[in-house]
Amino acid sequence: MAFFPLASAINTKGFCTVHNFPPNQWELGLNSKKSLWAIYSNGSNWQTQKLDDFESGDSKSYYFNELSQLTKSGNSSLILLQFRKTPLEKKIKVLPEHEFKYTKLPEWRSTVGFKLGEAQTSYQGEINPFPDSASLLTFHPFIQLNEVKNYLLIFNIEKSPISRSAELEIYNSGSKKLVDIVKIKNNHTNVVPLNKYNFNSNDLPVFLCRNMAGIPFGFGISEKERMLSLEHTHPPASFVVHGERYKVQSEIKSKWFRVLKKA
Repeated sequence: MAFFPLASAINTKGFCTVHNFPPNQWELGLNSKKSLWAIYSNGSNWQTQKLDDFESGDSKSYYFNELSQLTKSGNSSLILLQFRKTPLEKKIKVLPEHEFKYTKLPEWRSTVGFKLGEAQTSYQGEINPFPDSASLLTFHPFIQLNEVKNYLLIFNIEKSPISRSAELEIYNSGSKKLVDIVKIKNNHTNVVPLNKYNFNSNDLPVFLCRNMAGIPFGFGISEKERMLSLEHTHPPASFVVHGERYKVQSEIKSKWFRVLKKA
């Protein structure tokens, strides 16, 4: 229940539908009235604005273009939504903690997605701040061919609003060759066009960032057919059933970081 992302990407209409009810049966009696706040970074501070009050069981959709005009969020490409019971100052230096008792199995989630004409794609999700020392490793098996435009989206938030950037390295996992290096930013919806790299159906692109983390998505847009697809990969720890999950993840990352080196 930390934050729900509302993102802007390419020429689509980003939306986020927020639900004030738990994702399980054992928290039903704990649910209560809540206020929803919008929070975004201007590069030096977190700006905040109260949006609505939610009764228990309420749902409401918010659209990026409309909310960015309301909040005057300017160049921000990622607005965070958070349930609150106490107000926030208009400017804050650190992202606020959540204020409600809840379990994390499963997480409280919103419906996050994008629209293009009558087409729509979404996922059930939330986002928590990443440590500024974290790293990213992800593979992208979702490249689509023909007239589909392929993108990698990376959502990142950190507790600090201060802008910083990092290098995202793109490799072909088969040949281990460096394809490109692009800049990504914190507290941002990072959009990386992929068609220019001419990956084919047998290629498995791999993306790594050594000093910034995020939630990666494969995003496909077919403007001719008015179709969208949005798929996110899971971190290596998600596939470990027994033992120390994050130790396994660390070892997998360390191995690939050693194998993949800048030319």
